[in-house]
Amino acid sequence: MKSLNAGTYWGIPVKIHWTFSLLFILFIGFGWYKGAGGLALFSLGSFIILMFVCVILHEYGHALTAKKYGIKTLDIIISPIGGIARLQKLPDKPIHELAVAIAGPLVNLGIALILFIVAFLFFSEESFSVPDESLELLATPQGFISGLIWINFVLFAFNLIPAFPMDGGRILRAFLSMRFGKVEGTKYASLVGRALAIVFVIVGLMTQQIMLAFIGVFVFIMARSENEQMIIKSKLSVAFPKDIMKTNFTKLHLSTTMREVYEMYIRGGEKNYVVYDSLGNISGVLPELFIKEAFKENELDKTANAYMSNNIYFASEDLALDKLFEDMNLKGVAIAIIKNGDQVQGVIDRQMLYNFIQLQLLK
Repeated sequence: MKSLNAGTYWGIPVKIHWTFSLLFILFIGFGWYKGAGGLALFSLGSFIILMFVCVILHEYGHALTAKKYGIKTLDIIISPIGGIARLQKLPDKPIHELAVAIAGPLVNLGIALILFIVAFLFFSEESFSVPDESLELLATPQGFISGLIWINFVLFAFNLIPAFPMDGGRILRAFLSMRFGKVEGTKYASLVGRALAIVFVIVGLMTQQIMLAFIGVFVFIMARSENEQMIIKSKLSVAFPKDIMKTNFTKLHLSTTMREVYEMYIRGGEKNYVVYDSLGNISGVLPELFIKEAFKENELDKTANAYMSNNIYFASEDLALDKLFEDMNLKGVAIAIIKNGDQVQGVIDRQMLYNFIQLQLLK
């Protein structure tokens, strides 16, 4: 089991990656090693859970704001290194991206302010101090709330660092896009992020803060990746199916055996196929994954009819490739059938799109 379904709230599933349990055990083990008592260990466990609840609320800030602009969130995934709201797509308008990006950090700032008011009303000034390293402090209401205040403030500040993949990188990109357009805005935001990443690495190595150096390397890679993805999207947005589709494609029949399909598959060329009935109508598609499954299960004597999928995706020849790619990922299909009205013009599968993308990156 890769993740635990923690429920669906506001129509968005929350999934907790199994490695989160390792982090929980690690922290509790560390507390036990440091000699913390039972109450302190219980408080530490509760603190870790609430800390990640704050991370989940942060991600819901992004997700619910995106929902206002008609963007669906597939799910929210929580892992030891944080959370991610998997949006169906990024907002097209910079002002919308700005709102979605800043919503998460503002949630943490709001939580910190609410807890600060609670601490101010019910506890002494020590509630506002930087948390002590002693785990026993978490066993006190003041220390527990103080820790949550600082954690949320750190989440707020850290996510505002103007570098991808932090929210600050997207906020910076949104502002730059208003002036230079999204492609150039992403380019400049990526350069800022990479410059900061280099600083992180240098400072981390000079001060022997290996984690900071690691973060720097990660930020550098992600900043470069974000720029490449935007370049790809811009290239795809001005290309159309006619530029890459295969017009002379293999037409399988319902009675075609999987052995015949497998022999065509291993000879190279096509990886995904369209299945027709005896009247020449499209009955389904046979993706590469299903061909491999038939071989693995030693069922090559079965027909295409037994293995084909009814998840057929038709696309207009006027649809830009960026939208086609987005739809194929959303619908979970490996091949698209391109039509002009009622006439099939050709097919495009994932491999064709990946090849096109790789060629564009070489330019």
